[in-house]
Amino acid sequence: MENCMQLLIHQVMHLYLQRSIHLLKDLNIHPGQCGMLWALNQHDGVSQKELASKMRITPPSITVMIRKMEMEKLIEKYQDEKDQRITRIYITEKGRKIAERMDLVLKQMEKEAFANMSEEEIVLLQRLLFQVRENLISGDKG
Repeated sequence: MENCMQLLIHQVMHLYLQRSIHLLKDLNIHPGQCGMLWALNQHDGVSQKELASKMRITPPSITVMIRKMEMEKLIEKYQDEKDQRITRIYITEKGRKIAERMDLVLKQMEKEAFANMSEEEIVLLQRLLFQVRENLISGDKG
């Protein structure tokens, strides 16, 4: 049972998520919100549709996340001035400050997760995870 790949992946995901929740607790954000804050901190004012695509989240899921983060004053949304059908999402000053602190927390998380691994092993793991992700995306389309 210990060699079961699915069980190992599940355990790693669970432990990573639990540790992330613990480290992000002081920022009052959930690990799922990190991706949106990071994306908006890099490219503020993207459309809701673009944000969902970048984060690989379904439109209904992104709508729920936006609503919660808007209530917490982390983001704001506005209709596009030129095309009223488009909703643009902006990070607030509060969201930007949390994103800066979040970067430090996520660096700590990576340091813990990849302790005792060489730089080459980390690069290889990243490449393998990208390949697994692409395989799963391709499998979803087929």
